[in-house]
Amino acid sequence: MSEDATEARHINWPDCCAFTQLFRAFKLAIHPTKIILAFCGIFATYMAGRVLDATWAKESCPVVSSTVRESEIEVFCRAGRAETLNWIKQTQDAKEVNRAGVFSLLMRHGRATANQVADGAVSLSVGRIIGGLIVGLMGMAWVFALHPWYGVLFFLLAFAIWGLFGGAVARVAALHATRDERIGLSEALTFSKSKFVGFFAAPLMPVGILLFFGVLLMLGGLVGAIPAIGELLVGIIFFLALIAGFILAFVMIGALVGYCMTFPTIAVEGSDAFDALSRTFSYVYQRPWRTVFYSLVSIGYGSICFLFVKFFVRLMLWATHLFVSVSMNLGGPLLTEATTGPRPGKLDAMWHAPSLSGDTPFYGSFDTGVQLSGISWFGQALIKFWVYGVWGLVAAFVVSLFYSSSTLIYLLLRREVDATDMEEVYVEDSALDDIAPPMPVATTAIGTTQGASGTSLPILGQNS
Repeated sequence: MSEDATEARHINWPDCCAFTQLFRAFKLAIHPTKIILAFCGIFATYMAGRVLDATWAKESCPVVSSTVRESEIEVFCRAGRAETLNWIKQTQDAKEVNRAGVFSLLMRHGRATANQVADGAVSLSVGRIIGGLIVGLMGMAWVFALHPWYGVLFFLLAFAIWGLFGGAVARVAALHATRDERIGLSEALTFSKSKFVGFFAAPLMPVGILLFFGVLLMLGGLVGAIPAIGELLVGIIFFLALIAGFILAFVMIGALVGYCMTFPTIAVEGSDAFDALSRTFSYVYQRPWRTVFYSLVSIGYGSICFLFVKFFVRLMLWATHLFVSVSMNLGGPLLTEATTGPRPGKLDAMWHAPSLSGDTPFYGSFDTGVQLSGISWFGQALIKFWVYGVWGLVAAFVVSLFYSSSTLIYLLLRREVDATDMEEVYVEDSALDDIAPPMPVATTAIGTTQGASGTSLPILGQNS
């Protein structure tokens, strides 16, 4: 019997099942540096949105019906722009108008979308996942369709914020995933500052391309509006419009599917926005089914991780409320004179704990049904600060998980398309000097130094 027949075979499962690399995302995402950077980005975005909501003209703010509790973003996602404009007019005529901030509605819509996608992933419903993603995109379309100036200003601010903090998170994820190296906040922010133009421009370049060809098509439509001869001219050159439409579809699909890989490209390769766009489009169109498969696996795995973290936080807050309330509820809160009815315990009057059944928000509720006053009101404000801070950390984990998963998807596709090892990553010259010290110089017997290129260099002060 030959030795080959008896030789034990070793199967390299990571190479056979490359998608299992995506299951490293949770371990990468819980790294404190990524969580802190993501939290800073979320807080800066939140403050920018709140400031815009507070300073925006009230008559230009979105309409919310005071009777059916429906907002224009929900009508837009269900019926489109034309029906939304009719609904706004009818609501205003009926004097049933409340106003809300664009950012506040967009944030509420984003939370609902994230929960829908997570539920669809856990229930293995691809239709619900795709439906949730479409509804999320419709929310952004609503901003530009009905509040374009707000949308332009807010998203430019958001791109700038995430060009700094998102680029830093992507850089930390890139080094962690490739070299198992954990860098600090200052080093990550220094890298994102040096590549800020690329991080800022990467998501804007597809938008610029779409606008360019969209304007060309609109100008072609003006030719068709010429009386008598316009139809003939458009019919002759209509193939150009079809070419422009093909480019629009090409860019939209590449941008939507490959958007998650733009920041990892710059973070891994140390390149610019143009390289990020060209690489992501190349990988998406050369490995379309693999890209979709990796994305679905990441969404499913990420949703499970997200629900686990939410349950962990829910249990943490429930246990905190349970044991603190045993003694704190012995006292009574300070209430306003208008408050009637039974007086709840002090902690129950400030904060309702989340239920373990999942029928309440995972952070509980501050709508306790009583009106606090004095020091009790101030104490509730402090509890809100800490509890909402925990909510922010959960959101920061989601952001960190997104960049970690996106980095792993990029590394897998790069290996398959470009045959590049997953461990290869751009390292700056200063870091290379720290990692690899200069090669020692060999001295020959006749007093010369052998250079790296094979040339002999004389040594000063040495006798032959």
